Amino acid sequence: MRVGLSRPVHVKTLASQKRRILLTSRQLLHAKARDIENDLRGTLRNFGLKVGIVSAAKFETLIRELVANYPDLPASLNHCLLRAESYANSSAYFTASYSRSFARMKSAAD
Repeated sequence: MRVGLSRPVHVKTLASQKRRILLTSRQLLHAKARDIENDLRGTLRNFGLKVGIVSAAKFETLIRELVANYPDLPASLNHCLLRAESYANSSAYFTASYSRSFARMKSAAD
């Protein structure tokens, strides 16, 4: 009979697991939005259009201005722009959720 061979294992709390889910979900959505943005930049570069440094708020407007002279591009890029916006909005939601969760955790600790 073997005795004392098992080690104690740290079990994370349910609150900790929920916070981790929020963080990883936010990180995933943020990465996908960035990937779509970079893909759009690369696609437009094939047509000789450079996006350059632009804020997230003005990105969609700039893309639409750049592709205005190309009749086929706006239709195909519209789906990518909508998806990137959706990911950005979801990421903002997760950021707000995590901030509220962190505030509740901090107030409970005080």
